[in-house]
Amino acid sequence: MGMTTAASETAGRERALRRLQARIRRCEQCVLAAGRTQAVPGVGPALARVMFVGEAPGRWEDERGEPFVGTAGRFFDTLLASIGLGRGEVYITNAVKCRPFVGPPPGRNRAPRPAEIAACRGWLEEELAVVAPEIVVPMGRVAVECFLPGRKISKVHGAPHRQDGRVILPLYHPALGRYGPAARETLLRDFQVLGSMLRTKRPAPR
Repeated sequence: MGMTTAASETAGRERALRRLQARIRRCEQCVLAAGRTQAVPGVGPALARVMFVGEAPGRWEDERGEPFVGTAGRFFDTLLASIGLGRGEVYITNAVKCRPFVGPPPGRNRAPRPAEIAACRGWLEEELAVVAPEIVVPMGRVAVECFLPGRKISKVHGAPHRQDGRVILPLYHPALGRYGPAARETLLRDFQVLGSMLRTKRPAPR
């Protein structure tokens, strides 16, 4: 028996995503390629309803080749669990696919530069095209700037925006959780907005 139309579409998107991930791993479009252990493409199901976009890989992500696996990643798991989600249900990526750092290896993480963000923009656009998420959640200043240029994260976090047929929900980066209970509560509260959106068939941005 042949595949149904839906199963065929899913299989096609999964193949496209695997090809895209392989191309990202070979990328040498900017100077970050020279210092990386490996590039870090996004991970998750090809038909995820939600795509999370962080800023850039850190040291542990660079070593393991997977986004959000360090300390911030553990708190990210807590945030997902607070709204009944697991990693296997969402797509997770970064605006920049290779680790920016300063100093001799292993060095210290730094924010990606505009040229590095621009060099990776095409990869992010391709991920968006393949996965076609209903909701995109940029986390942190760099990621929010990719979707809502010129908007301050302190002003827009937790507030959904409609853009190009999808909803953008900007949030603080999970690394903010290091800064104490108030920061963690802000993130947990903002994640409840996402949870509320997911409980409705069509999220309605305010």
